[in-house]
Amino acid sequence: MLTDMPSPTIWVMDPATESDDRVRGMPNENLDLVRSVPEIEWAVPINVMYIPLVTHAGIFQLAQVYGIDDATFIGVPNEMVEGSVRDLRREGGVIVDVYSAHSSLASRLPNGTKRALQIGDELEINDHRAVVVGICEITQGFYPQPIIFTTLSEFNRFTSFTVNSLGFIAAKTLPGANVDEVCSRLRAYPGLNALTTEQFKWRMIKTFLETGILINFGLSVALGFIVGFSIAGQIFYIMTLQNLSYYALIKAIGGTEKMMMQMILSQALAVGTMGFFLGIGATILWGLAIRKTTLAFLFPWELLGFTALLILVICVLTAGFSIRKVFRADPKTLMGN
Repeated sequence: MLTDMPSPTIWVMDPATESDDRVRGMPNENLDLVRSVPEIEWAVPINVMYIPLVTHAGIFQLAQVYGIDDATFIGVPNEMVEGSVRDLRREGGVIVDVYSAHSSLASRLPNGTKRALQIGDELEINDHRAVVVGICEITQGFYPQPIIFTTLSEFNRFTSFTVNSLGFIAAKTLPGANVDEVCSRLRAYPGLNALTTEQFKWRMIKTFLETGILINFGLSVALGFIVGFSIAGQIFYIMTLQNLSYYALIKAIGGTEKMMMQMILSQALAVGTMGFFLGIGATILWGLAIRKTTLAFLFPWELLGFTALLILVICVLTAGFSIRKVFRADPKTLMGN
């Protein structure tokens, strides 16, 4: 949500709200309260809720529906694949993310071909009629549920079973205003929590980490590191053993330990560099192939650097075992054999 809504500098919510997946509503009067702060340039309501929907083909999904301000449309995705944001003013108008339109909400024709959700198709959202007026491209979240945007008035119609309340208030401060001070002033009001965009982002990350998913990913990465180190070390060590007599010959004709250490390290780094670029190349190609699907992933430069560091550690450690074996080798015994 935060990636696709870069304009707000402050996010106001109930103190119990942890992320856009765990939202506790707050009174509508809080919007006027936020707008009354002198340093606030504008403030708009944003609601979000998981709501069941059914497509015209009978496909059932639990969608994450966002309700945005009717007047300003602040919060609507910037990248529209099809349709126009202005069509949200139509009764029941909704915008669907392109990934869901081509996957979870796509239907199968009698001949077996897949038909993507298209503009003009009707949906049934919580027993209320909705019509697709646009297809957008957004940043994919971890969970692959459909993402739908609509106006706040239509959102309230879809969620008529609940008491009308606000999930978030997205606000932007005036140029030159101290954002942290404005947040502190808003937090002084009972029942309000105000966070900067960066603070809210870390709050969402913390909530995600508490689910234990990161631990599973960390164990997978650790297991991959152990397996990679074991295989690379074993192969490189066996290669050293097979060529031990040649290292002994070099040692016998005056080769220094420093020279042999440089030889082994250069071999390890050469193999590691080739493996690194082959792996990164395959990852990039795979990422490009699935960038329009729910399997799309983010590959920041920090992860690239961390991967390179792991490869370097594996190369140095595996080379160390081989260097130790070569240094202990006796040229007389090996040459005699």
